[in-house]
Amino acid sequence: MGIWKMSQLKAPPQTNDAGELREYIKYFSNQIAIMLKDLDFTLNGDINFQNVKAKSITADRMNVKELSAIAADIGHITAGLIESIEIYGSYIATSKDSFPRCEMSSTGNVFAAKSSAEHYIAIEPDYAGTPALQFFFAGSERGRLNDLTGTMELTGVGGLILGSAGGDITMLPSGQVTLANFYKLLNNSTGLSLGDELDDIKDRLSAGGL
Repeated sequence: MGIWKMSQLKAPPQTNDAGELREYIKYFSNQIAIMLKDLDFTLNGDINFQNVKAKSITADRMNVKELSAIAADIGHITAGLIESIEIYGSYIATSKDSFPRCEMSSTGNVFAAKSSAEHYIAIEPDYAGTPALQFFFAGSERGRLNDLTGTMELTGVGGLILGSAGGDITMLPSGQVTLANFYKLLNNSTGLSLGDELDDIKDRLSAGGL
């Protein structure tokens, strides 16, 4: 929108001739009409200034089909309800500057639940070609749930504890429960593995101790 400038008008003739005075009045009227038209276009060509109050446009006066019709950085928006069909390339968080919070970010295509900036769980959509649930502590991965091999895998980095508070742990495999060997199955109360116990039984049988 340009800046309106008023055209200069010719001074009235210094004469008592009625014909010249009538011509000047006609000229003056035409010039005023032109200036009013230019002023109206300057003010209302793109924005209807009847809708602008106190340097702002009230919401009830704005009617556009798409926000892209407004060419501006609309900055910080506080809204009560936003209903949308599609949103792309966004960062969404349940809290701006504090924890705990949940985040969804287009950077890394990640959804995360965080108790701090470095302690969180995250859904990784492409962990070697498969989605994975990853656990991070102090910024380092400590565990993962994925189906990279086509079978569900639960991996603990540095250890894995399966516990039950006040109940049993029951395994109901349709196949077998497999171990690398019996030495991997340890009795915490004796410090001996099942392999150690079986070796002891074998040795005593060989020595005729049983």
